[in-house]
Amino acid sequence: MLSKNKLKQINALQRKKGRSENGLFLVEGEKMVDELLTQYFGEGESVYKITDLYYTLPWKMNHLDELEDADFNCEEVTESELLKISCLSSPNQVLAVVTTPTKMLKPLDEELVLMLDGVRDPGNFGTIIRCADWFGIKYIICSTDCVELYNPKVVQATMGSIFRVNVIYTDLPAAIQKIRRNNPLKPVYGASLVGDNIFNMNLDQNAVLVLGSESHGLREDVKEMLTREVMIPRFGQGESLNVAIAAAILCSEFKRY
Repeated sequence: MLSKNKLKQINALQRKKGRSENGLFLVEGEKMVDELLTQYFGEGESVYKITDLYYTLPWKMNHLDELEDADFNCEEVTESELLKISCLSSPNQVLAVVTTPTKMLKPLDEELVLMLDGVRDPGNFGTIIRCADWFGIKYIICSTDCVELYNPKVVQATMGSIFRVNVIYTDLPAAIQKIRRNNPLKPVYGASLVGDNIFNMNLDQNAVLVLGSESHGLREDVKEMLTREVMIPRFGQGESLNVAIAAAILCSEFKRY
């Protein structure tokens, strides 16, 4: 049975302040936790460390091998207890408490890198991470005003891709300058409504692609550092394209070459 103190500690992780102060976040649901355990027990050392795992009896009976190998706290709970600690409107069978790792920017040679400028919607942000994972993009660099990576809605929207894509928050112009110092020929493309038609371009996969929010686009100090603005042509009357959908289309075009 979960103590009142333990309930308080876990519920604190539903808020940004609690996650920041404790260096922990929540992973919920069978698919998400299965992805987490695959990374945790897989080859190589996972940057995500599980501290606690709470699960119902049905989940336990299907995961006896993983629980036997666990080096973290494992505790069976009732569905009503799980409801008290869950962020989900319809709680699943399992919840993990996980450490927030410190991720350092490595040299980004021969890689397509995504940059996000002011993307604040959790669903869009998580979907972009999922998109990056699909296209084999290992790094996303975000402006400091993007939504927090460990927001429960972001975590859920990634569908497990959060465990395979490195997300870094920093000053974008400074990050672009650093990348250019390491690789002066690496082009920096920015998604825009008035750029060059992406379908008519020969694109270099060793590049940076910057996407802004639907409402504000790219800020001026980022635009000034672009090699080229690119756009997805509009054939209908829509005012704008969802940033996550735009990310998928643009990444697909880069990976065609």
